Amino acid sequence: MTGITISTLNLDSEVRGNLLKEINFLKREGIKVEYQEKVDGKYFFLDCAVVETDEVIGASHQKIFRYYLASIITDLLMNEIAKEMMGRILRTKYQYLSKEELRLIVQKAYLYLSNLNEAGDIEKTLFRHNQILAEVSRYMESNSHFFLEGFLRFRLKEYFKELELSIEKAVENFLVEQEYHEFLKLLRYFVEIQEPRIDELHVLIKDKQSFCLLDEERQPINQDQLQGALSELNNDVDYEDLLLSALITISPRSIVLHVINKIEIVETILNVFRERVLICRGCDLCKQRQAPLTVVQVWPSNDFS
Repeated sequence: MTGITISTLNLDSEVRGNLLKEINFLKREGIKVEYQEKVDGKYFFLDCAVVETDEVIGASHQKIFRYYLASIITDLLMNEIAKEMMGRILRTKYQYLSKEELRLIVQKAYLYLSNLNEAGDIEKTLFRHNQILAEVSRYMESNSHFFLEGFLRFRLKEYFKELELSIEKAVENFLVEQEYHEFLKLLRYFVEIQEPRIDELHVLIKDKQSFCLLDEERQPINQDQLQGALSELNNDVDYEDLLLSALITISPRSIVLHVINKIEIVETILNVFRERVLICRGCDLCKQRQAPLTVVQVWPSNDFS
């Protein structure tokens, strides 16, 4: 068998370009490859074969041809075809998503699938690439028609399962981010309608359970200024939520953050209060190494020592 037909549902010019680039490279290396392209409805077909009259040379060139073809097919399966498959699955399962949302989710899912996110394992990706390359090579030994999407869906079942899991993870994270942004919009609304109670507020943050609030004179904020924010003290307290509630209740015209260890709540404060926030780059308060008392201990007693 000297020829092979590659077909795909992906009519993107990048897929065609990658296939032809590899074939043209072989031709420049002296391997006689002929090919024909055809688009039939939603399918793209590429028929290609080694054409060599000398049987010995032809057999050698055939091996080289199939190796390079298997390599480029593997790259396509793990890149353009995987992304296309993700898009098709998302459009079917999540029809309410906009085109831009679909694009962002595919982008994130692909990072998970390829282990290119911050917790990625590149060695795992390389190992998977070699596995897929071996499977593609084996298939090409006894088949002359290679349907890219079908091969990914039915011959690479483990990889396809990972692809589906990557989509689920990306969608879940996308929805969580959406909820977070809606939460921020609501908090910004509360800040906008709230009348400022003081001009400047100093917020000292050491960790997730240690912070204290000082006014412009660097004196402890008293309970009268906090009103309902203290009503949660007798329940299971989430200190980050309580800090946000306190800041919105006080609604200062400006907030100076003194951060010993940066934690997530800092980013939230910046997103909610935006231009009102200034991060101190170093002062006497920042240099204090004794841990601020927790809010539960501080506000009822007004003891910040």
